[in-house]
Amino acid sequence: MADNEDKKEQEKGMKKQESSDKKNAPLGEFIKTRRTSLGLTRRQVSTAAGLDYSYIGKLESGEYRMPSPDALRLVAEAIECKPADLYVLAGYKIGGDLPGLGPYLRSKYHLPGEAIEQLESYFAFLRNQYGIPEDQPVFPPKPATGIDESGDTPNRRTA
Repeated sequence: MADNEDKKEQEKGMKKQESSDKKNAPLGEFIKTRRTSLGLTRRQVSTAAGLDYSYIGKLESGEYRMPSPDALRLVAEAIECKPADLYVLAGYKIGGDLPGLGPYLRSKYHLPGEAIEQLESYFAFLRNQYGIPEDQPVFPPKPATGIDESGDTPNRRTA
């Protein structure tokens, strides 16, 4: 869905900064890509997150180096992603909750979007191939439990 409000802003000269001047282009690109893939406008995201419309625009254009964790959490809920994904892209060190593959690779290796899409596609293939649910990591594989309910090991046959 085309976002007419986004086009109007660009036409009004909202492109204040060239990409080399952006403070956090990867974060902004991720948020915008995620938002548009869901068919959401900036206005819808700002309303859902309870944040000002102009804040979302500046966030997407990379104008904020390290937005507040609270704002990132609200945006994450609005664009249906893990807050950890946004925290990593914003430069925060996180503890237990790991980010998704795409944000991690963008943050760690500065890979172009096309390379990340290819990697995510490959991991989706692996999930499908091996029946791995979306909420479980592809690697490392979970070890076999060793003993099933009958007391047998998974590889041992009974007569």
